[in-house]
Amino acid sequence: MHANDTAPPKDSATSTASRSPQSQCPLCGSTSVSVRFRLRDYEINHCNGCQLDYNATFSGGGGEDGLFNEHYFLEHHEAAFASHAEDYRKDPSFEIFEKHLIDIEEKSGTGRLLDVGPGLGTFLRIARERGWDAEGLDISEFGAEHIRRVHDIRMTVGHLHEADLPESSFDLITFWDSIEHVAHPLRDLARAFELLKPGGHVLLTTDNFDCLVAGLANAIYRSTFGKVEYPVRRVFIDKNFAYFTDKTLAQSMRDIGFVDIALSKMEYPIEKINLNWLERLSLSSIYWMASVTGREAQITALARKP
Repeated sequence: MHANDTAPPKDSATSTASRSPQSQCPLCGSTSVSVRFRLRDYEINHCNGCQLDYNATFSGGGGEDGLFNEHYFLEHHEAAFASHAEDYRKDPSFEIFEKHLIDIEEKSGTGRLLDVGPGLGTFLRIARERGWDAEGLDISEFGAEHIRRVHDIRMTVGHLHEADLPESSFDLITFWDSIEHVAHPLRDLARAFELLKPGGHVLLTTDNFDCLVAGLANAIYRSTFGKVEYPVRRVFIDKNFAYFTDKTLAQSMRDIGFVDIALSKMEYPIEKINLNWLERLSLSSIYWMASVTGREAQITALARKP
């Protein structure tokens, strides 16, 4: 989970009543939806058909004036980004990135790679040094300029569905913790399918909302009749649109046309989460229990375009 996200200050909160909740499921189109969490400034709906949870009052991210600006990377998410902003080798996800690249290279070798939402560029840098023709795409002007300056890697600023990129031209497209942040995740996955060469792969990670942490947050919310929101806010963050599980993510990818879908689970590196000592101790214990029960906090999906 991106547990380093905290609730906005009360004076900046916006009532959910001032927005128009999305009453149609973005995955299956069903209008049979119910409110799962009604929080102070946003609302999470549950589709009674495909079981997807989604942020019904999501307003999207943005560039310098929106979510993904310098403050997001270097202050609000200091643990996740600032520690390795200038030295990518200090990124706690370094070994995870490298392992997944090795697995793909054993299947199909290297080639042309597009990373969508590359943060500050660690994965792109590793990929390039392993022989990939790597480039990135992000809506963040700050993130893109940082990657150009520090890593000298090609970057496109904008949304994937609007980017002027040639179809059937990439061997690998990756979404590292980014697909859940966009307002139309299926549209972006479908665009990735178009951009991949036949036989190319998509690799993504996203939060698993059937994980143990999410289950505990839900139990606390229900047992207090919605009065204790904090755990839910830390898990079902307002900056996400889609809250995937194994089932809903796999169904999304199948509907688009991907085959050979392989799902695995892992925990989000605890070093990349802003926590106090008590939260860190508690989360470490929960991580251990999750590993025993198979309910880790992140899903990794690898799939192929036929």
